[in-house]
Amino acid sequence: MQKSIDLFWLKYRQLRQAVKSGDTVLVNVLDREMLPLLNAIHQQDALTATDARLQFQFIVDLLQKEADDMSSVLRQCEALQALVDRYFSADHGEKFENSRATVSAQCRQNNPWDEGFLNEAILNCMPDRIAVITTDYRYLYTNPANAERLNERPMDLVGRHIVEFVGFRRFEQRVKPNLDRCFCGEMIDYTFAKDLNSHTVVVRCRMTPCKSNTGKIIGAILTLQEIADRRRMIAA
Repeated sequence: MQKSIDLFWLKYRQLRQAVKSGDTVLVNVLDREMLPLLNAIHQQDALTATDARLQFQFIVDLLQKEADDMSSVLRQCEALQALVDRYFSADHGEKFENSRATVSAQCRQNNPWDEGFLNEAILNCMPDRIAVITTDYRYLYTNPANAERLNERPMDLVGRHIVEFVGFRRFEQRVKPNLDRCFCGEMIDYTFAKDLNSHTVVVRCRMTPCKSNTGKIIGAILTLQEIADRRRMIAA
């Protein structure tokens, strides 16, 4: 698995250079070589949880690099959904039972990230609202809990700008400044109050830098947790 991924990124870098230099012949050659390699990575049936994670991480990295190409984003979203269906469907059998048990234990005992690296399998089973925002303020990932709160499907949020959901004023005054600090390596933790269904909800927001497998910060992991409003508790 890792060798195939490394070979793809080598050819990807060569392709970018060929496009930059205007070498159309090399571009066509590399395109023909990369497509079957990409399909092989997508379609390989991982034998271990480690290999499955490599597949997920590969798609996440490619989504980040191809964020401006909507057709590429849609293709990778389909590939990501195919992996979810493959490894976490009810009829997948016993092959990954041990891996799923391990993930469940991590959900109960560990943080939803491993030193800032994205781990979708763990994030998906967290009860808190979790999202990953890229450095251009777009959704790279959201877990089902967060998507449900936004009345969207998780995959429908990928690539959309966060300002659509928080509003321009809140984005400029609070969300963007905190995200920018997180993109520089800071861990952010703050609370805010919002009106929801005619009552006030206090939300704790934590931002942790999200890193690629090379250690580069590619975004921020947001964890949103609704907590009791102490003002209402005191009034009661």
